[in-house]
Amino acid sequence: MKKFMTRAIAGAALLSLGACASNWDIDGVAAMSNPGDAFTKALQTRYLERARFEKGESDWYDVDFFTQKARQAASGIAPAPQHPTDRGLAGRADVKASHDKLVAALAVPGATKDAADACALAQTWHDHWLEQLEEGFQADHIAEAKNGYDKAIPLCVPKPVMAAAPASPKIIKQFVVYFDLGKAALTAAAKKTLVDVVKDEATLKPATVYVAGHTDTVGNAKANEALSIKRTETVAKELAKMGVATKALDMKSHGEAKLAMPTKDNVAEAKNRRVEIMFEK
Repeated sequence: MKKFMTRAIAGAALLSLGACASNWDIDGVAAMSNPGDAFTKALQTRYLERARFEKGESDWYDVDFFTQKARQAASGIAPAPQHPTDRGLAGRADVKASHDKLVAALAVPGATKDAADACALAQTWHDHWLEQLEEGFQADHIAEAKNGYDKAIPLCVPKPVMAAAPASPKIIKQFVVYFDLGKAALTAAAKKTLVDVVKDEATLKPATVYVAGHTDTVGNAKANEALSIKRTETVAKELAKMGVATKALDMKSHGEAKLAMPTKDNVAEAKNRRVEIMFEK
C-alpha cells in the first residue's frame, strides 16, 4: 500500500531541494563511533532499524526522522521519546498512557543501564507506533509497532537488588555454669560465675545476653528438655535479679541435643549439665 500523498510530496520536496544526503545516510550513522553508554548505543542501532523500515516504504520523511534520532544517540546523547503532540495524537488516552509509562520507566535509576536494549526497543517502537498512528491507514504496521512496544516495556527495568544477608551475631564473651546431676539449682561456683557475668555485662554492654540450658544423657529426652528449661530460667532470673535487663536476655533450651562432651545414652557427664551464657553484638 502506498503512503499518504502528503508524505510522498514531502519526500519529493526534500529530494528536489537537494536536502543533505546525510539525512538518509543510514550506513554512515551506523558506522559512527558512539562515545555514550550502552543505552545510547542501543538507541543508535534500534532507531536505524526503524529508518531502514521506512526506507523500504519509500517514506523519506520518516527515514530522515529516525536517522536523525539515531545520529543524536550516536553522539552519546539519548534523544527523548517523541511526544504525542508532535504527531497530533495528544487527544488519545492510550497514547498518552503509553508515553507516560515509557518516560517513567526510563527515569527509574538503573533501568537504561541494566536493560539498555529493552529500553531502547521500548522507545523506538513507541516512536514508530506514533508515526504509524499519524499515518493511520496501515493497520498491520500499527499493530506491529504497538506489539513491539508492549513486549519491550516490561523488560525496561533495573536488575533486582539482592538484599544483603543479615550479619551473624558476634560473640564477644562466653561463660558456662554447671549443675549437679538432675538439678536446676545454682551451685556456689555457678553463683560466683554469674557475678563475673554481671560485671562484664555492665562493661561490655552486649546487645544480647544469650542463655542456653543443656543436660547430659541421663534420663529420657523429654525429661531432659524440661530440666534444661528450668536451668535456663534459673540463670536468667538470677541475672535479672542482679541487674541485667530482661529485654537483653535471649533464652534457649536444648535438653540433651547439644552435648559439650559427646557420650552414649544414660551417661552422667558433668560438662554436659550446663547453661551457656554468651554476650552477642
